[in-house]
Amino acid sequence: MSFPYACARLREYFLPLGFEAVLDTPSLMTARVFDSDTGETLAAVAGLPWGPVTTNVDLVGIIGAMEEEMRIRELVHEPSSARLADKG
Repeated sequence: MSFPYACARLREYFLPLGFEAVLDTPSLMTARVFDSDTGETLAAVAGLPWGPVTTNVDLVGIIGAMEEEMRIRELVHEPSSARLADKG
């Protein structure tokens, strides 16, 4: 599958959040999931494998890596909206 097609599929999966990715090399990509309203990065993962024979199974792996990064960030990072609520 082509890189633009895969990115479109990943954008659809992560809606209503934003998703973007860039190819760092022909075999590695960096991906980011972000809050579409604020632009806050919810997950950013570099070094994800990419190749001309990328399949739906590979997309599931990318989704898993992004979701795991979001879980980790949730555990160690208090969202800015929660900090503001505490100050109010």
